[in-house]
Amino acid sequence: MRYQTDFAPQHLNDAPRVVQLGSWTLHYQAFSRQAEDNREPVLMLGGAFQSFRSFGVEVQELLPHHPVILLDLPSQGGNLQLAPELSLEQLADLIAAFAEELRLPPLMPIGLSYGSALAALFAARHPQRCARLLLAGITAFGRPGARRMLEEGLDLLAEGQVLRFAQGALTGLINPLRLDETGISPVFRKALLRQMQRLSPQEVERYLQNSRRLLDFPGFTRHPTCPTLVLAGEYDHFTQPWEHAGFAAACTDADCALIHNGDHLAQFEQREACASFYRPFLQGTALPLASPGATRLARNRLDRLERRQEPRVAPLNRRGRLLHAEAGEWSVDVSELGFFGGLVQGALPADLPSRGWRLQAGDLPALDVLALRHHGDSLALVFPHTDAAASEALAAQVVRAEPHAVAYA
Repeated sequence: MRYQTDFAPQHLNDAPRVVQLGSWTLHYQAFSRQAEDNREPVLMLGGAFQSFRSFGVEVQELLPHHPVILLDLPSQGGNLQLAPELSLEQLADLIAAFAEELRLPPLMPIGLSYGSALAALFAARHPQRCARLLLAGITAFGRPGARRMLEEGLDLLAEGQVLRFAQGALTGLINPLRLDETGISPVFRKALLRQMQRLSPQEVERYLQNSRRLLDFPGFTRHPTCPTLVLAGEYDHFTQPWEHAGFAAACTDADCALIHNGDHLAQFEQREACASFYRPFLQGTALPLASPGATRLARNRLDRLERRQEPRVAPLNRRGRLLHAEAGEWSVDVSELGFFGGLVQGALPADLPSRGWRLQAGDLPALDVLALRHHGDSLALVFPHTDAAASEALAAQVVRAEPHAVAYA
């Protein structure tokens, strides 16, 4: 490996280097302070809507201490090669093949969101090639509510409803109830929404393939054994803190840090809080028990972290109607209502369709809902948030309400 030594953020716009592994094309860029560098490199693996340009600050932060490699596997980032036949495990194996082809020393992957599943699988399947592992925004663990939301996004894209898909995906990535805490600006939210609304047909196909890989993934049969650090955003609803902690608990040598006032994009929202843990971790020095904006979770509590995150309240007017264009209409009692989901009671048929429902609750506009769990006369719902106006009205009511009960979707 020969590294580029004159890093500047604009270089992330340059044409990448290319490695051909059989029929698969991999794109990468590699930077260091010295052209020949035998130290263990940091390997950046980004999420669904990230490219090399997303990591300019991180590369600058890491370069004084580490070589840095940015890698786009087929269908990732700026790599336009489609790979519908490849599973998550096979993509993780391509990382190992990349390291072998370039004769790299053991890697230190940083996996973010979708990239976290690839990084973790690489570490678990190729332990001799992984020195340290850093994960944030853990995916692929199958929480029912998250799976329903991901499935709904795929259905909307297949139907050509890109605007509704984008609105729902934005709410998954950026918790709109916690904007004051996370500091996400309206300008950033609008830019991300526009990016998702303007996906090209090829970008839509890539997203469909990547999401199907997550849904098809059966779960980890073994976990990483190398030193591992997991960063969890305090308000991340898409990949929740207890899921991060549970993964850390299953690893041989892992720590989990809670990033306060962060959600699914915590590494961008609370950069310094995240860096206060990943700096010493990547250098192999002791982690702090706490730092401004972050807390290290006790190892003996990782598998017992509270799973109840979102407050749910019984609205003042509990009468509601569950509407479906084909199945019909039912009166229901809205026993719990939160921003991300709720619980209704009613004499509902056993064979409810999974999609196409709307909930009319009190004076709120009709809310799109997805059926999650149906037991007896109780039906748990999740809100896909594909209608911006309805979501804003629900958020306003939830924020005003005084919670007296908590539930989880």
